[in-house]
Amino acid sequence: MALASQSGRSSSRRSYMSSRRRPQRRRLLLLLFLVACVVAAGWWWLRDDEAAEGGDQVAGTTSDVVDGDVDSSDSRAPVPSEITLDPGPGRAAVRPETRRPADVTRSARATDTNVPSGSASTSPTPAPTRPATSRPTTSRPTPVTPATRPDPASSKTASGSLADARRLAETDPVAARKALTTAWVSGGLSAADRRSATVLARELAALTLLDRPNLPDNPFITTYKVRSGDSLERIVRRENVDADKMFLARINNISNPNAIRIGQELRLPTGTFDAVVDKSDYTITLFQRNEAGRTMLVSLPVGLGEFNATPTGLYRVRVNSKLVNPHWINPRTREEYKANDPANPIGEHWIGLEGIEDANRDVDGYGIHGTIEPESIGRQMSMGCVRMLGDDVELVYEVLTHPSSTIEIRD
Repeated sequence: MALASQSGRSSSRRSYMSSRRRPQRRRLLLLLFLVACVVAAGWWWLRDDEAAEGGDQVAGTTSDVVDGDVDSSDSRAPVPSEITLDPGPGRAAVRPETRRPADVTRSARATDTNVPSGSASTSPTPAPTRPATSRPTTSRPTPVTPATRPDPASSKTASGSLADARRLAETDPVAARKALTTAWVSGGLSAADRRSATVLARELAALTLLDRPNLPDNPFITTYKVRSGDSLERIVRRENVDADKMFLARINNISNPNAIRIGQELRLPTGTFDAVVDKSDYTITLFQRNEAGRTMLVSLPVGLGEFNATPTGLYRVRVNSKLVNPHWINPRTREEYKANDPANPIGEHWIGLEGIEDANRDVDGYGIHGTIEPESIGRQMSMGCVRMLGDDVELVYEVLTHPSSTIEIRD
């Protein structure tokens, strides 16, 4: 049995120990509370980061769809569903109807084109070149009309030279053709005068080269008498003619290129043929370059790349890239067109181009070709290529050669 004094001491001792444990318990609870706060704060911070990352991914996905649903591996830039065409200096803008973004390219390179294959003008197998063209959609931009505004000085020079060309056309077509060239390259012809000069150029080309018997002192042709064993192709090679054998057949009115006679006198073109594509008025002008200078032959209408996609610069014909009735696969729809298919959007002739300047040496896949849609001429509807009417591109095909000819594309 405990004494009263002992019970008092025990109670006092328990009270003392309890009072000592109380501050320690408070400190422990405070420490646990702080740890819990830190853990909670860390959890909320991590959750916010994950939410932010998830939000970025959704925004990126949404952006991809809005910009045209374009695969990241596709080099073509996305295009809005409606855009105003830039038809060139001094021309009215054209607004096409809505097109699928995948049908349009604004890339400097025609990386989304495919390689046509077919018979080349020479025997080697054509090197791969990819025509940057597409089959136009059913929507058609409104045709535009050139609105040139030559300065007064060049206009006066051009008008005088054009008048000289008209005056000399019947009596001296060679001099008339030279005068017409002066008027054409001066840049001073009005839109009406350019149309008139285009008609006159065809007449003078026929008189001096294409259709007329020999003229005295004609610098645009030379003559050749057929010998035993000759063919048009052999004559082209041996006489260094910078034109296709079919051009010889054309200017000599030969219906069968394989039927020439010994002793037959043929006209051969002199020099080399060049081309200038003028995007401002949708034309390609052929020039004959020889010792007499560079003289205009004809000017023909063309169609160009939609959204001003046809690249400018100086080009030449790519080696082994002149094709007749090529086999072609549309790189966008994957639709295939066999050789000689009348539905082939690039027509019957393809002339591949390669850049020869530092600024355009890596430009690839563009060319000059025909079209099965003549209403696209004078408009921006290709993927960047220069397209032409069938008879016109056939002439261009016959006179442009590798490596001599140059093709300038300018705004």
